[in-house]
Amino acid sequence: MYSQSINAILSAARSLLRNRRALLLMIAAYAGLLLAIYLFVSTREATISQLILTLVAVISAPALFFVLQAVSVSYADNPTARSLVKKTVKLIAVSIPVLALTLLTVYGLSKIQTHPTVVTAVRYLLLAVITPLLAIQLWIAGSNSRLRDFVKNLRKVLRSTFAPQSMFVYACGFLIFAIVPYYLLQGKIPVQRPWLELLLLILRIGVSALLILLGWVTTVGAISILS
Repeated sequence: MYSQSINAILSAARSLLRNRRALLLMIAAYAGLLLAIYLFVSTREATISQLILTLVAVISAPALFFVLQAVSVSYADNPTARSLVKKTVKLIAVSIPVLALTLLTVYGLSKIQTHPTVVTAVRYLLLAVITPLLAIQLWIAGSNSRLRDFVKNLRKVLRSTFAPQSMFVYACGFLIFAIVPYYLLQGKIPVQRPWLELLLLILRIGVSALLILLGWVTTVGAISILS
């Protein structure tokens, strides 16, 4: 099991590095996503132009996110622009129920007043493990099949979500796209010169952003190969 999962991770990484077109598209979508989020957070809703900019950021961020996921699921197959658009639409469609169910569960957990430690642990488990794994499997199944076939195979998809191989691949990827960037950003290097401290901060942010992208894309690609 472990050897097959590791081979899937290595195969996904090799396919990503060899497919320069897909890699450049991912980087562009990722950069656009980060820019849209930044504009949404930093723009004040005061003038008409700022309202329009905020609206553009609100629309662009989810669209770029799903474009990135569509490429992540299918970059090994060298998808065309037309098929990529179709896959993006499919991913949005299959993600809506997952998002709605996650929000309802989080809302229900917030109403539980007892055992706050357990509730917090369940909430983090839901947001960091259950929902991403389920979404990845639904993206893979939804992008590679018609809606009718997707509904028929939904039970199989749900069973494969928490298969040992998928869990192992996700755990390895989580170290790269979550744990390492977190500690890289949290860690402090004592320096005496302000310009050097700023340079190191920019470098850490850049490396963390790159690790998040490559770690996530490789994880999705490896699970897609196993599926």
